[in-house]
Amino acid sequence: MKRLLAILFVCALSFSATKAEAFTMDVQGGIVNAVSDITSFNLNVFGHVWYPIDQMVFFGIGGGYNELDNVGYIPVVASAWIRLPIGGQVLPVATGDIGYAFGDDHQMIWRAGGGFDIKNGDYSSILLMGGYQFLEDSGRGFVYLQAGILVEL
Repeated sequence: MKRLLAILFVCALSFSATKAEAFTMDVQGGIVNAVSDITSFNLNVFGHVWYPIDQMVFFGIGGGYNELDNVGYIPVVASAWIRLPIGGQVLPVATGDIGYAFGDDHQMIWRAGGGFDIKNGDYSSILLMGGYQFLEDSGRGFVYLQAGILVEL
């Protein structure tokens, strides 16, 4: 699976996009909570560098910091971002990440989510995101909520 994702990412980088060739990145911060204990709030900071295929589809790599039950993780992930063609100033998005979380209890991690991309001019957007993340070895699921900014230069 990891080898397939790496091959897909390299292939996506090798294609040339005409208008979408731009530096694109996002930074988001928020909270992540265990599904079984929704009352405890843990720190969640994430960022990505994106390769735009067109104005709606992006592939990239990301990383950040998660603190889950007093255990710190540094996830490094391959990611996909899809803007759904519904709306104008506010576009719904779907996201997915898969990778590895380094830390005291390192393990595979995947995330699936969505949210809203609120255009803030031609080159930036405000992001309101949420979703589900799963740690493979511990078999635990977490819900995350985060807000951030997307910059397209």
